Amino acid sequence: MRFSEPYVVFDLDDVLANLREHLMSMLRKRTGKDIHWHQWCEYKLEGLYGISGEKIMQWVHEDEVFETATLEPGAKEAVTAAKAANFRVAVVTARAWHPKGESLTADWLQRHELAVDELYLVPIFGDKAAILRRLGEVEHFIDDHLGHLYPAMQLPEVHQVYLLDRPWNRQDELLHRLHSLDEFTDLLQNNQQFYAHY
Repeated sequence: MRFSEPYVVFDLDDVLANLREHLMSMLRKRTGKDIHWHQWCEYKLEGLYGISGEKIMQWVHEDEVFETATLEPGAKEAVTAAKAANFRVAVVTARAWHPKGESLTADWLQRHELAVDELYLVPIFGDKAAILRRLGEVEHFIDDHLGHLYPAMQLPEVHQVYLLDRPWNRQDELLHRLHSLDEFTDLLQNNQQFYAHY
């Protein structure tokens, strides 16, 4: 169903949720390798830790890494600013592989009092662009994964994409890079008069 209000769409992991700290701690405990997330220069961690992606996903599930992720600094303020600017807020996350992905994510959003209107899950490395296309008008889309942002840039429905700065996405020099969610909140608040017509 399409709504008349345009959307702000957030990724979840390492955008609204600080997953990297908990994932790093879990991988240190499980593998004995003390590799700080600042050294994660690729999105896929298999080579760095010498284990399979399936094993990492198994451990994420067993050690409840999603459930214990903390709120990213500025996340609540960014969602609140989007709502104040009359946007619908959606979260699109690649957690569909997790057997309880939808319920634990909805619970996490509620627990952290994030006023999200809609939640969508896609498979890991799945097609977020298909969800964005279905939503209709997406004014802003924020993600940390280049593989999701590049396809979104090709959609006429998506007006602006933002790359949240992380070590694993620094090879891109073309996208609008945010260094914190506070930057996005400032952008919305500085354009509040423009968004008032929505």
